[in-house]
Amino acid sequence: MICRFFGNPRALASTSFSLLTLILAVVMLCASAQAQPVDSANGATASVKTIIDQTTVVFKDRDISQTDREQKLRAIAESHFDFAEMARSAIGYHWRNFTPDQKAEFVPLFTKFIEDIYLSRIEKYSVEKIDQTIKSASIQFTNERADGSDYAEVFSTVALQDRKDPLQVNYLMRRDGNQWKIYDLTIQAISVIANYRNQFNRVLNSGGYDKLISIMRQKAQALGDSLAK
Repeated sequence: MICRFFGNPRALASTSFSLLTLILAVVMLCASAQAQPVDSANGATASVKTIIDQTTVVFKDRDISQTDREQKLRAIAESHFDFAEMARSAIGYHWRNFTPDQKAEFVPLFTKFIEDIYLSRIEKYSVEKIDQTIKSASIQFTNERADGSDYAEVFSTVALQDRKDPLQVNYLMRRDGNQWKIYDLTIQAISVIANYRNQFNRVLNSGGYDKLISIMRQKAQALGDSLAK
């Protein structure tokens, strides 16, 4: 399922992974696969590979505590994902009606919410399960396409043992100073952020900002309690 938040989200066809679990799998797969990146030593593709390499180091450390692992993964995410852009895009046209205080409140809440979903999925997988996934999968970076000087899309395919056909996994990137950051991912042409936008807009249209924030706080509390167990 894709980013389950409210309602019943659209499912990825013929896959047993939820979207965020799949993103975890993608991150883990890239380290071991015989990936053939495009020629982009300092570009967006190189940035994606850096995220993958850093995350893989954390997962391969068998001696690290759960708390330290979570802290390291949050630091990697916050360094390489453009959560402010993701939050704005997830809100869509409603963003222009948010007050400065609402914007300042929403971005960190959205950031923590996304991180907690990701971490909650990770906790369901053992080291052995991750090792099995790594050994049975392969990835290829197939292209990098620039959109002006500050935006790019990195194209890849991911072959998983339980799927007949490879998944198309693309990273949408934005230049932030001298660094490329991810602001969306698409899997089988389905956007993570577009899914959230559809769900957030339904809540904003029916109950406004206060209702959205209230639901997000409830979800964040539940996720936090789950991670604390």
